[in-house]
Amino acid sequence: MFKLPNNSAQTLTIWDSDSICILKSEQLVLWRQFVDSSHDKTTVSICELIEQNSTNLRARLLRFIYDVGTSITANSKTNHEFRSGFDYFWMTQFHSRPYTPSAQLNNLAKVFTLIELVQENKTKKLVIHSDDKALTQVLSSVAASLHIDLKVIRVKPTIKRAPIRTQVKTRVPRPLLAILAFVTQVKTSMSLGSKQLNATHSNSISFFDYWYRFAESVGDDRKFGSQYWSGLVTQLEGTKVNWWHNLVDQNTFSELKDAKNLLKSFNQQSNHNHEIIDSRISLKILFKTIFDHGKLVLSSIPGRRYKTAFTDPETRVNFWPLLKQEWLNSMRGYEALINCLRFNRLESLISAMSRQKMGVYLAENQPWEMSLIYLWRKHNHGKLIGVAHSTIRHWDLRLMSDTKQFSSQSKMPRPDCIAVNGELAKKSLLDAGYPESEVVEVEALMYLHLGTKKIQPKRNQPLTILVATDYLESATKAQMHLLEELVATDPTKYRILLKPHWSQSLDSLRFDAEIVSGKKDLAQFFEHVDVLYCSAITSAVIDGVCAGLPVIQCLDPMSFNLSPLRENDSVQLVRTCAELATALARIDRFVPNVGPNNFFNLDRSLPKWKNLLQI
Repeated sequence: MFKLPNNSAQTLTIWDSDSICILKSEQLVLWRQFVDSSHDKTTVSICELIEQNSTNLRARLLRFIYDVGTSITANSKTNHEFRSGFDYFWMTQFHSRPYTPSAQLNNLAKVFTLIELVQENKTKKLVIHSDDKALTQVLSSVAASLHIDLKVIRVKPTIKRAPIRTQVKTRVPRPLLAILAFVTQVKTSMSLGSKQLNATHSNSISFFDYWYRFAESVGDDRKFGSQYWSGLVTQLEGTKVNWWHNLVDQNTFSELKDAKNLLKSFNQQSNHNHEIIDSRISLKILFKTIFDHGKLVLSSIPGRRYKTAFTDPETRVNFWPLLKQEWLNSMRGYEALINCLRFNRLESLISAMSRQKMGVYLAENQPWEMSLIYLWRKHNHGKLIGVAHSTIRHWDLRLMSDTKQFSSQSKMPRPDCIAVNGELAKKSLLDAGYPESEVVEVEALMYLHLGTKKIQPKRNQPLTILVATDYLESATKAQMHLLEELVATDPTKYRILLKPHWSQSLDSLRFDAEIVSGKKDLAQFFEHVDVLYCSAITSAVIDGVCAGLPVIQCLDPMSFNLSPLRENDSVQLVRTCAELATALARIDRFVPNVGPNNFFNLDRSLPKWKNLLQI
């Protein structure tokens, strides 16, 4: 299962760098790269081993997260009961399990894989070439736990220097960052300054979502429409509904002014109530936020008290060096302050509501969701439904937990049910151990636009590649690196149409490309290209496959294979430039012949939603 090519080697050498490895070793393991033709036969990529053993490793990660939580909440010195029956641990980033690099989940999976490698191949010595101090500290714990020798060799850092803003944020004391966040949030609330609406109708439905992804029609008619809820909004017109929106990244004065005006239009043109939760401000909310945050800061000193909780009970390896930074941010810094403020805003809102028949929220395991579930139950509102609005991917752990979390003894907040948009999402949840009795199928509101019409395959000269990047920097870097190498071999052979993620600028390209707006609908370019090339994270792969467009996805050695079609033959996965060139030469053989109904429930009359919401 974890056998190495040279399993008789006594020494295992780890190359943790982006630069080309010229080492000669009995057995070499690449930590941040995939193996290509330049490497020896005794070289393996730990990223490939993770994919080969993904099911067991995913369960191992979820078990470790559960064990850490159990250790923290059971210890009176580290337990943080925010309110009676509500543990602040549920609002930390560690519990939220995002797949961003700062969460370190990919590194955790690599360390667990390394432990298996050492044990199965009876390795006697580790030689580690790395510039990551935290990682080498954890690998030192691995060596000590397994009673093997260790040698650490520092390599020159290859990661570019962080922006000034990031460097300042790293150096500024966390409580000071929290104060700055507090001031910013107060300004935000005052700028929005909208009249707070309490739900006056009893027995109504409350929806909780984001002030984001509005329908294109909103810019013209100023009437509420949402990509999240699409056709459901119209179906709800005769029903008593309250919409509670969370801001995403609107922070400038002009953006907040626009939000305030648009909110006013929503309320004027509908009998539904709309409110931006971030507008809620009062002395009570402010004082309780300051008090709650102060308690967290004081109780988290000294930080080393958490160290033992991050020791894996099975291997006795201590992961604290990797997880310390983000953990303390969740306990003392900007994130902690925002969590406290969101909790108190929601408490102000939910405690004042007349009883709601039902609550519906977008389920992404964000910290505010834990607050919502707890407060919803505390104030005796009705059924609560979490909506998995997009795809559910094998390595996206946010909606997944160790199965012990679903026992009757578990106190972790969770909704009455999770609404999934089709068989693909349902299977992903059930395979990860989610209780089948708590999973209900509904129509895929975000994918109702997917039609059955297929584009007609064509071959342009030069070959036209539609490139869609994702917001994760490492994924975009890996994707662009392969493309740069490919285009350099013959610049006249390819035409590049580049659609960057809306948060990226990509101003340092080394090849000619036509760059289009990241906010435009990707599908509008399908008729004009030969193939879609995207990261292994974006759900854009679904749009391409359903349109009949050949799709190539680039794997990122710094992240997981997060493709929603991870095990589907309709897409080609590439790791190296040679694999990308081969995939492009074979696109005629990979014209997808699947429709959106293979993945989603797409009945536009929404019978499943109507039944669930009792409308």
